[in-house]
Amino acid sequence: MGCQIAIDDFGTGYSNFTHMIHLDVDYLKIDGSIIQNILTDKNSEIVVRTLVDFAGQLNIKTIAEFVDSKEIYEKVKQLGINYTQGYYFGKPEESII
Repeated sequence: MGCQIAIDDFGTGYSNFTHMIHLDVDYLKIDGSIIQNILTDKNSEIVVRTLVDFAGQLNIKTIAEFVDSKEIYEKVKQLGINYTQGYYFGKPEESII
C-alpha cells in the first residue's frame, strides 16, 4: 500500500519492544521526556543508546523529539539518531489549508 508505520512517544506509557517486533515499524520516535534529560541524566543516555542500537539492528529509523538546543542536537547526532525535531529547529506552526 505504500504506507509506513511510526511508533510515537516510545519509552513511556504502553510502548514496548514487542510493538517494534510485531508491527514491522519503519520509524521510532523517542519520547521527548527522555531526550530532554540526555545531557544531565546518564540513565537517559543509556536508554537512548539502547533504543538506537536495537532499532538499527531491526532496520528502523529513529527520531528524537524535543530537541531544543544545539547541545542536545549534537548529542543525539553523536548517538546515531537519524532524525530530529524540536524548538531548536523551529516552533510548530498552524497549518494553512
